[in-house]
Amino acid sequence: MNGQEMERLVHKYYGYVADLEGSGVEALDLLFVRDKIQQLLDASGPEEQIPLPLFEQIHDLDRALWAESETFRMVVGDRELQHARRQQRSPRSHWWWYLDELKIAPQSGPKPRSHIAPVLVTA
Repeated sequence: MNGQEMERLVHKYYGYVADLEGSGVEALDLLFVRDKIQQLLDASGPEEQIPLPLFEQIHDLDRALWAESETFRMVVGDRELQHARRQQRSPRSHWWWYLDELKIAPQSGPKPRSHIAPVLVTA
């Protein structure tokens, strides 16, 4: 896994989540960026260390996206979201494509701790 690529994608994801009232195109791009983040997470193995703060940031951004799902849906439109989801053939595990269908917050979180780099805390 390319750590710089992951950081770049998380930074981009942050920008989109922070400004959900942008254009529908940007909001849809957010979904593709989140897909790329997930692909990198899924491809990472035990030998690849992902810093805990990066995992936490992804999780926090996911929670923020969920909390603002109504805004996201207003910007994109449910019909456009459904069309994009069909075109992408997104699995249900990629919950961010299903903001129009989900009734409760998704269970998202980091992989097992073996994939997370330890963070040293100094006193």
